[in-house]
Amino acid sequence: MIWLLGGSGALFLALILALVVAVWIYTEILKNEVLELSWGDDPLDLRVSALCDGSVTLEPATGKESRDWKSSGVFGLEWPGGYGQVGEIKAMGDGQVEREFVLLKGTLGVGDTVRLDSFALPDDPQVAHGIAFDEVTFASELGDLPAWFVEGSRDTWAIFVHGKGANRREALRMLPTVVDAGLSALVITYRNDEGVQENHDRHYRYGATEWKDLRAAVDYAVERGAKRLVLIGYSMGGAIVTNYMLQTRPGELVLGVIMDSPALNLSAIIEQESRSRGVPWLAARFGRLAIGWRSNLEWPLLNYLSRVNELDVPILLFHGDRDQTVFVETSDAFAEARSDVVTYVRATDVDHVRSWNADREGYEAAVREFLARVVGEKSSLAAMADEPVR
Repeated sequence: MIWLLGGSGALFLALILALVVAVWIYTEILKNEVLELSWGDDPLDLRVSALCDGSVTLEPATGKESRDWKSSGVFGLEWPGGYGQVGEIKAMGDGQVEREFVLLKGTLGVGDTVRLDSFALPDDPQVAHGIAFDEVTFASELGDLPAWFVEGSRDTWAIFVHGKGANRREALRMLPTVVDAGLSALVITYRNDEGVQENHDRHYRYGATEWKDLRAAVDYAVERGAKRLVLIGYSMGGAIVTNYMLQTRPGELVLGVIMDSPALNLSAIIEQESRSRGVPWLAARFGRLAIGWRSNLEWPLLNYLSRVNELDVPILLFHGDRDQTVFVETSDAFAEARSDVVTYVRATDVDHVRSWNADREGYEAAVREFLARVVGEKSSLAAMADEPVR
């Protein structure tokens, strides 16, 4: 049939068909990377080339550089059956990096393959920090969801909401600072987490549905004596917290919000992914429309940045300027639009949700100061902030 259109018509139709195929393939890639469920450990992409008292030397094991291995700061180092912690870089060159190293569990030898872990601490609050906790469940509309609960001395609770594809360990970096302030802590899971209930389409919804699980966690906290709350969200967890605030208008129940690299505009994330892949503007635009249609996304409802004027609580905002997952410009715009309520910590040369890793002391000081302002002066509990990282 194409030949009936003539040469130019056939070429035009062929170009349209090629664009449709390209857009379809591209939306499949986007769905896989942005929307579809992703769990499990990252690959063991580094190899131990030398091991000395207090230091470890690492090199790429797969021919592809690890994301964090040349980044300064504190990271976990994990391998099957073991876990350690790497610190500042001592030397770099010839495709290797020597870093400070502390072994926390297991054994490690030269030649072993390992991976860096931005969560920096292993297992659970007891193992990571010696903080006693209970494993609890709360009821959501899709079923019971597990959470860690740490009892505090106040009737103010902090609820932690991790990011896309992450897990409760994401809270371990900030947890001691919150516990030291006397707050009870509830570190939750939500739909589509590994081992819990899934959406019917097995897609992350960037707060559009997950906010209901946070609402269920809030109900659980209030039923057990919480009088006030501080909500803490990482990456997509920031979107969940923001939509919870917009949907429920909790008023004086929520004293403040802490967000780290929040994903407040899914459309911008899609555009960022397109640019990073070198996708032409027209194909990217059609791709965005196609993924919205195929995955039933309502783009305006997922642009929480356009509604930040509706937030009315103090907000502590962290974001790194080298973030390749959620561009820092999103938080720049947020902080500028709501300078009346936002305290903005913009980290230099820092990647996604790694502000703590790059500057633990500064990060924790900002959290302590924020909690003292919105909750009250910190309690007389043991000053964990003065203890070394385990």
